[in-house]
Amino acid sequence: MRRLSSLNIIFVAALAAISRERQDPAWHLLNRIAAKAAPTFFKVLLLGALVQANAAEPLGGDFGDELRIIVEAPENPRFAHLAWPKIVKARDGTLVLAYSAGRYHGNGGEGCPAVSVSKDGGRTWSQPNILREFDQSMDLNNSANTALGVAEDGSIVLLAMAYSGEKRNGIFGWRSQDSGHSWIPVDVSNLDGGKTGSVYGHVFPVEGRGLAVTGHYRVGSVGRTEGLWIAYSQDHGESWGTPKLITDQKLFEPATVWVGDRFVGLFRDGSSVPYYWQAISDESGKDWQLSRWPKVRGDDYRLPSPFIAVSPNDPNRLYAFESQRSITGNLPGRVYLWSADANTLDWKRLGTVVEFPETLGDRNDFSYPWMTHLEGDDWFVVFYCGQSKGPNSIYGMRMTIPRD
Repeated sequence: MRRLSSLNIIFVAALAAISRERQDPAWHLLNRIAAKAAPTFFKVLLLGALVQANAAEPLGGDFGDELRIIVEAPENPRFAHLAWPKIVKARDGTLVLAYSAGRYHGNGGEGCPAVSVSKDGGRTWSQPNILREFDQSMDLNNSANTALGVAEDGSIVLLAMAYSGEKRNGIFGWRSQDSGHSWIPVDVSNLDGGKTGSVYGHVFPVEGRGLAVTGHYRVGSVGRTEGLWIAYSQDHGESWGTPKLITDQKLFEPATVWVGDRFVGLFRDGSSVPYYWQAISDESGKDWQLSRWPKVRGDDYRLPSPFIAVSPNDPNRLYAFESQRSITGNLPGRVYLWSADANTLDWKRLGTVVEFPETLGDRNDFSYPWMTHLEGDDWFVVFYCGQSKGPNSIYGMRMTIPRD
């Protein structure tokens, strides 16, 4: 028993040392500690336990290492897979987080649009509030991507897609006038019933047009099964107009903003490629110029889930996330932060936000980072990480972005 007690002390000391010396390879550090204090048998146990404990989480990068789970996967497997988060800050400072809660990633996963809120700047969060359930008994059995934003009257607007494989799809929507605590359905009849497919990204104001939202068509949609669309609301998200075509190119997940007097977006390609498509359009939203982004790229990874945002501190400053997944097995992966002048689009990579090491093992379903401005130079970033066919949690971190 005396030896086991000593080993426990070594375990705690080593774990603390790893957290202080993250740049020092854990294998070497553990070897130095275990070789002096434990027999070979216990050394092996110690190495295995400590490496698992230290390496089984995403790692913070150049903007801090305070990553933590903010909404943990519920014990009930019916809602244990949390994914595809979006986040905004309400006018009263409440953070509103929207995501999907289901059984697993993909068709038949029974995902349901859910919301959590934080009244203390992201330190604590409410349990998932399921807005609508989807399951295998229904015509639409799974909800996935969402779009979220703040209307000009201060209400929070949330749209979510639902589908059953390649058979059919629909769009659902809600508004909240109390910072995400209660929700009222809105009229999405012009987008629902297979008229679009999926929705993604921001619900955002456009000068002279009201609110806008973008998405992509899917197989199973009526009339058109590929391409991207945009739609507008003239009544703060209470109802939505007929969708307009952005492009018939096979693209997905359009992250789009209105900056100055034009649209700027980053769109996901329909294949597993190491780039997004940067898109620019004038105020008409009719003619979109597409170019591959970023210019420098590798060949061993692919890019899901684009993100772009306008800085409230500088309306001419854009931020973007580049989310990388390895071609084989997703891991390792990472998220980079980029910045550009909105007029010249001279993008510069600012650093790494989070890394997903290979040692995450079967927790290889991750990414979809999103962020919202808090105050000053501080932002709150969220993403998900977990098992593709099992539990998945939402992570978050307060992040400071230095001004140029």
